[in-house]
Amino acid sequence: MAMFKTFLFSLLALGGALLALVLVTTVASWLPPLIGVHPGGAVQLGWDLAFTVLGGIAAVAFASYHAPCWPRSHGVALWLLLAVASLWAAWDMGNEFPRWFVVLLVVSLPLQLGAGLWLGARRFRTATKA
Repeated sequence: MAMFKTFLFSLLALGGALLALVLVTTVASWLPPLIGVHPGGAVQLGWDLAFTVLGGIAAVAFASYHAPCWPRSHGVALWLLLAVASLWAAWDMGNEFPRWFVVLLVVSLPLQLGAGLWLGARRFRTATKA
């Protein structure tokens, strides 16, 4: 029964992480009209890229923080999903976006993993020190 509970909580942590990603990117779509960023152009693309990176960090951190065990494994598993999706998007839609956007999206992947793990696994670091 304990193994089933751990499995269930692992799935909930990963599902919640995907929900965190959706929420961050949804907020990113609501804010530009409110602050006066006009659709299209480099400013909008930069905004979208910044919130894509923040969403990745939030998702990895959520999965790591709420994992019942092995927080880094949960964060890395979610990051691998994000990395595959980002690399596929860069490959498939690379000609539709400026090269700087695609390059920065791919280059930001290690930042998303590192920052997300650092933020998310803090609970386990502080619990072991106490």
